Amino acid sequence: MDEVSIKEMEQEIERRVEAMSDNQREHLRSLIYEFVRCYDKDSNDCAVVILGTGSSIDNIITMNCDSMEASGLMLAANDFFGYLNTKDAPPKEMFN
Repeated sequence: MDEVSIKEMEQEIERRVEAMSDNQREHLRSLIYEFVRCYDKDSNDCAVVILGTGSSIDNIITMNCDSMEASGLMLAANDFFGYLNTKDAPPKEMFN
């Protein structure tokens, strides 16, 4: 995002939130709640947010973690999504 003033950013956020459906607003509220927890004093909660188009990564944002901790979270996320994508798959013997 280009350099914008806080006022411009607030206006842009307001415009986008007003355009959201009720379900989208509720989802955003849940995300914000989880993100804010990362900033609690003495919190171990942390987050890694990947921004992109689905085919490319534009930015990675970390909250309350360094690059090593973020890397560990990313590896765990990879394992988790691998599990989700294969949990209902037939045994590999059935592919022959």
